[in-house]
Amino acid sequence: MKKIFPIVSILSFSVFALILQMTLTGNMSSASKINLSENKVKAYEKIFDELSLKTTKGSEFILKELDQDIVILNFWASWCRPCVSEFKALNNLISQFSDKELLVIGINNDDEDPLKAIKKIEDKYELKFESVNDENSDLAGKLRINSIPASIVYHKGKVIHFVNKEFDFTNSEFIDLLKSKIKK
Repeated sequence: MKKIFPIVSILSFSVFALILQMTLTGNMSSASKINLSENKVKAYEKIFDELSLKTTKGSEFILKELDQDIVILNFWASWCRPCVSEFKALNNLISQFSDKELLVIGINNDDEDPLKAIKKIEDKYELKFESVNDENSDLAGKLRINSIPASIVYHKGKVIHFVNKEFDFTNSEFIDLLKSKIKK
């Protein structure tokens, strides 16, 4: 019994520490929750405050001056099958929120005739959002986006979600996250 007591004590303490850590981490809206380093989150938020984007349709967005609660920057290219697969869900997401609540801006990374590629995709998928031509990947480079699809989701300039793979924007947990932020 004397040999087992230290092992049981250590295991009990470890389980308690693990539960405590999961509880504390689960309540934080920090980089650990969205799988980004704190430095990357700070960089994304700093860039948000400095960024002005002009779409291929002529709209200009100064991100820090936007009225929308939620802004999604979605990095895509016409040749990227996972990117194109997201468009139906993105359109569906946009339909669930008002223009004042949500703004999606596509960041296109085609390098061969990007304006033609953007127009073709916008028409084919009846996109409900406008896109920026990032032909030289300047914006992707500034935000350190190394692969697409990628999406950065901001709430009033703060990163609340990041995904660097195909994502279902109609996922109920994601919708709940957005709705909880919009109510604040």
